[in-house]
Amino acid sequence: MATTDSDARESTGNSQRDERVRIAVSHWAPRFVANGVDMSDFNATLARIQTWSQWLAEWATTARGYEDLAQTAESSGFAMTAAEAWRRAALCWHFGKFVFMEDPELARTAQQRLAEDYQKGMSSLEPPAVRVEIPYGAVRMAALLRLPAGVERPPVVIMLPGLDSTKEEIQTTADYFLKRGLATLAVDGPGQGETEELLHIEPAYEHASQAVMDWIKMRDDLDHDRVGVFGVSLGGYYSVRTAAFVPGIKAAVNLAGIYSMAEHWDERPPMTRATFTKRSGAADEAEGRQRAQAMSLVGVTQHVRCPLLIVHGTRDTIVLFSDAERIHAETPGSELAAFEGSNHGCTDRVFASRSLMADWLAQHLG
Repeated sequence: MATTDSDARESTGNSQRDERVRIAVSHWAPRFVANGVDMSDFNATLARIQTWSQWLAEWATTARGYEDLAQTAESSGFAMTAAEAWRRAALCWHFGKFVFMEDPELARTAQQRLAEDYQKGMSSLEPPAVRVEIPYGAVRMAALLRLPAGVERPPVVIMLPGLDSTKEEIQTTADYFLKRGLATLAVDGPGQGETEELLHIEPAYEHASQAVMDWIKMRDDLDHDRVGVFGVSLGGYYSVRTAAFVPGIKAAVNLAGIYSMAEHWDERPPMTRATFTKRSGAADEAEGRQRAQAMSLVGVTQHVRCPLLIVHGTRDTIVLFSDAERIHAETPGSELAAFEGSNHGCTDRVFASRSLMADWLAQHLG
């Protein structure tokens, strides 16, 4: 049979989508497991995926399986089983849509199911989480607040997700902070999670962080004088800006944060570029590249006055280690913890990296 131009284009598209599946697995497989996805679920779901176009649909299938389990457990009176199943379902929805830009309507549905399912399962967290809303201009940013058991007016860590993560995904990191007596407030800021459809990515993220700080100061159950900030990936960039421009921040952690979004643009995974383009409000990648110019720490680092810990894997292929070295060199008094041979976010060195960050924050806020 002769090959038509249409066939050739379809073949090329399939090849590209196959490559995106490979890229997703090579870059992010440890992250899935580190943040709560069962390895067997990861393997079983990936076994059903041949092309990138199947990615979200197959993760949705796995998510629905856990939703069915949760509903069955609820009807039988097994509340803990149901809650844990709801959280597993939520994480599957999240990782189905986290960098999947090909079907916006399905991605919106996945985000809604992520938030709804996780809220049904928050009682199974130790300590449990409470969903709160933080006023920011005309919108309200959703956040998850957790308080360490037995600590009166604890210090609090503002937790900032990255470009493609959400407040729900970073709860496994929050666990390390909570065990050391620190409250956690994980926020879906502009372009993230529940706020994704309300606001585009905000290069000057300190405006959103100031709103979070103002909200904390209205609480009687949190120590307003001991507030830290943690951010991962793009959230690491946000944490540096927060430390530089939000009064009252006592300590900051930047995990795998960028120095400049525009630099190394072509070296970043295609899904990362597509995700930034969509969530920054750009019409296409060319405009996305242009908007990325505003995401830079030039002229920012010298304003950081609180202790700053920079944690970065030396083999990070999404945000190069040179970004961490540059931030460290420009920020007076900062500390750089290099994890030799580790990946983006150090998700292949979870215990060591998260324990280090939690101990450091507890020391500086305690």
